[in-house]
Amino acid sequence: MAVKKVVLEVVGEQTIHCAGCESTIRRALSQLPGVKRVVPSRQTQRVEVLLDTGRTTVEALREKLAWMGWETRPPEAEG
Repeated sequence: MAVKKVVLEVVGEQTIHCAGCESTIRRALSQLPGVKRVVPSRQTQRVEVLLDTGRTTVEALREKLAWMGWETRPPEAEG
């Protein structure tokens, strides 16, 4: 099990603008296999995810958010 923290930045027209958006994102991403924790923030327009990369990919997270209307920038490579 390879668990890592992934930070996705929300870009584009639709933003995380309220607590309801945060809750929707948290609930949707938490349903994916391997997602341990989801912390969306309307202040920073970022979604932090603790993810078991052996069960779900970062791309799957981004696709789920895109399907819901939130466009995200790919996370920067960790050094």
